[in-house]
Amino acid sequence: MAHKAPKDPNASKVCKASNAPKAPRLHVIPPDPYVPAPPPTRPGQIYFEFRGWFNSKGYWKGNQDLKKLIATFLIPTQRDKLHNGTFRYIMAMENFKCSMKLVHCLCLSRIFTNDRDSISFKIFGYDVSFTLEDFHIMCGLRITSYNVEKPINRERNILKRYFGKSKGVTLKDIRDFMTHNEIPKNDVNHIHVCESDRDAVKLMKILVVESILFGKKTESFMMEEYASIVEDDKVCAEYPWGNVAYDKLIYSLKHALDKQNKFHATEYKLGGFPYPLCAWFYERFPDIREKYIREDEYLDTPQEYFDEKFE
Repeated sequence: MAHKAPKDPNASKVCKASNAPKAPRLHVIPPDPYVPAPPPTRPGQIYFEFRGWFNSKGYWKGNQDLKKLIATFLIPTQRDKLHNGTFRYIMAMENFKCSMKLVHCLCLSRIFTNDRDSISFKIFGYDVSFTLEDFHIMCGLRITSYNVEKPINRERNILKRYFGKSKGVTLKDIRDFMTHNEIPKNDVNHIHVCESDRDAVKLMKILVVESILFGKKTESFMMEEYASIVEDDKVCAEYPWGNVAYDKLIYSLKHALDKQNKFHATEYKLGGFPYPLCAWFYERFPDIREKYIREDEYLDTPQEYFDEKFE
């Protein structure tokens, strides 16, 4: 006769526990949606909490490699015309790179003022403003104290001549055209794709305006009214490019952090031409350049320096 297995003394407890009423499930309360802080209303108030945004990254929409394209598409006589023309001070710059870490810190340091024609920052305890005059001094673009009128809609023959249309031309179309028609190395008898030196220089000026001064991304459509200004040498030389470029930079600085990348919440892109802003900063605070900046670093300031300053 088989022996019965001894009873488990804890079996009754397990049974009672399994038959015990279950604790009610707690209702999960979803987190409240993010509500941005109300914008400042008094002069001197800041827009952003510096430490809460410091790790975000900004990127410039413009074309940092335009110098290379100039070297491969324009022949020497055409480059001379470009370098001695309306944008000669822009062309004199070694490159168009600037410190986006610095620009980001300036965006976070922006303070509210009643002046709509400038942008102000709280830097090392000082309230400083970056004005149209500052922008002009740093990049040499023509400015005016009068209201800039909307460009007149002129004929845009150069676009029709090389792209078969005047509307719907993108910056990528122009770049691809130049890339596919690069000047072969050591080819002294090369026949340029453009009908004249003037056409080649005007196409490059359009890229300078759209990619550098306006800081637009490659996929953007070209603004026809500005292409028509570039096509007229006299009008282009007298046009207040500084006013237009400054306005676009200031607008982008004021709204860049409102338009973060929806797929990467810590990233955003900046338009306009921020190089003069960085140059102005180092002129106002020369000790930073002397102590922390080397000429070959493209105005790039170590992040650790700002960590120390803003503690």
